[in-house]
Amino acid sequence: MRLLVPILIATLTLQAQVPRLSEVQERRLGNGTRVLLVQRRELTAFHATLVFRGGRAEEPTALAGATDLLARALYGTTWPEDVDPGKAKLELDTLLKQEEGLLEAVRLERLRQRRDAATSQLPSLEASLATLQSRLQTQLSTSPLADLCTARGGRQAAEATADALVASTELPLEAFEFWCRTEAQRLRTLQLSRFSGARAALSSELQRRGVQGMALLRGAALPGHPYGRDLADHLSALEALRWSDLRAYARRTLSPDRLTLIVIGGLGLEQALPALERHFGTLPTSPDSEEALLPEIPADLGDRRVQVALGGEARLLTGWRLPARSHPDHLPLRLAAQLLGGGSTSRLQTRLVRQKTLAREVTLQMDLPGSHLPGLLAVDLKPAEGHSLAELENALQNEILRLQQEPIPQEEWVKALTLLETDYLRTLDDPASLAKALGRAWAEGGDWRLLELDVQRLRRLSPEGVQAAARAWLKPSHRTTALLEPSATEGLDPLEVEMAKVLSTLAAGRIQDLAQREHLVKEGLRQLRMLSPEERRRTLNLLAAQLGPEKR
Repeated sequence: MRLLVPILIATLTLQAQVPRLSEVQERRLGNGTRVLLVQRRELTAFHATLVFRGGRAEEPTALAGATDLLARALYGTTWPEDVDPGKAKLELDTLLKQEEGLLEAVRLERLRQRRDAATSQLPSLEASLATLQSRLQTQLSTSPLADLCTARGGRQAAEATADALVASTELPLEAFEFWCRTEAQRLRTLQLSRFSGARAALSSELQRRGVQGMALLRGAALPGHPYGRDLADHLSALEALRWSDLRAYARRTLSPDRLTLIVIGGLGLEQALPALERHFGTLPTSPDSEEALLPEIPADLGDRRVQVALGGEARLLTGWRLPARSHPDHLPLRLAAQLLGGGSTSRLQTRLVRQKTLAREVTLQMDLPGSHLPGLLAVDLKPAEGHSLAELENALQNEILRLQQEPIPQEEWVKALTLLETDYLRTLDDPASLAKALGRAWAEGGDWRLLELDVQRLRRLSPEGVQAAARAWLKPSHRTTALLEPSATEGLDPLEVEMAKVLSTLAAGRIQDLAQREHLVKEGLRQLRMLSPEERRRTLNLLAAQLGPEKR
């Protein structure tokens, strides 16, 4: 009872403090751009966020990685040449087109070199490319002091998500007109002057990163769906992506009718709207801007299991396919996730880590990788020393059944609800967090008002309603389990280890369904064992020849 009283007091306080929808003022510019403004009179700066609906999920397979490249090559810095509409832009465009041609010639020559290395023109092409890129660098700013935003005491950041491209800026109030002019010109120009460097850096990061557990879980749980796509499996498409391809994609997807512009700070609407209309409101709308038609995957796809030897430590990953954010069961499931894994006193932390000491680490993620479309509730468990993945799996399932069947204690219920409301309040207090949350609500749920409506709906939920949602969605037919083993080569001879690596790499480029991919590798190894040593080596060489030189 001692704990319950302060929790109830905190809940009543939060109910009084949560801002009302009237604090957010909405307008539409002449070209369809949505503007959300929250005035905070005490601030001498402003935070502005541009949210372009779409994100990674709407990328065609041939343009996999385009949203990440736009976040890197278009946003994050503001160089003079990136927003210069004059002669310098024309000169830079010419160099960028020449670089694009040489980059493509080098890529194709590397592919041809696999068949005929003796007549390769690669050295001369690479030398020409190096010379051109040296000329290009003389046209580009390199000093951080040249960043137009930094020079005015501001900072920028950009992020590619499954559902949106998000670009944020913080600047003093007196720089608002500068920001409007610069950001609008950036979208008109779409210079992408650092495209080749951004693409090379992203490709290198993906190669170094290797296979990730959550990416494996997504691929197995959402086969063939953009939410299940692992960009590391599409490196060849990324490396073939051209500057002009990305520019054309940006013109379609960064259209004003797909943009919500969020401004929070010491500006009133009457001050901000004229500058916003003058600059953003005159941006042309792309005639090709359309919502992508994405495939649907039934939640009851079946209980899917994969067992993968990745090396490193053992982990149990379990995900349940959930409804999108707009579905009425989404919010009850968020509260169910809070009860299970939201914080140090949640059920999984209390029972599996501290009481039973089965796990040494528990991580729970809701809406993986997004929630505009049906995504995942994912649990990542690392076993404690002396305990197996099977023990963890049984213990996790027991906690799911307890949540579905046993009455939720009142004290636990109120605490979980209060923690969620506290998170909302912290979000609303910070301009950057508030802008991000408003943008997510619009991009994922189709309505920025969900930010407050979710708080109101939380208060109307009942324990029985949360349990009903848990029974409907957290069940075996919606579940995918990935058992990550610590050793990838245990029990295999050296040639089989090499064959497993080649088959895995080939399968990653051809098969999106992780379960089918794993079956192909196992079947390939089974057939290999039926061959003589000479036939094994010959088969391996034939398969390895299908890999690019960078993957051998």
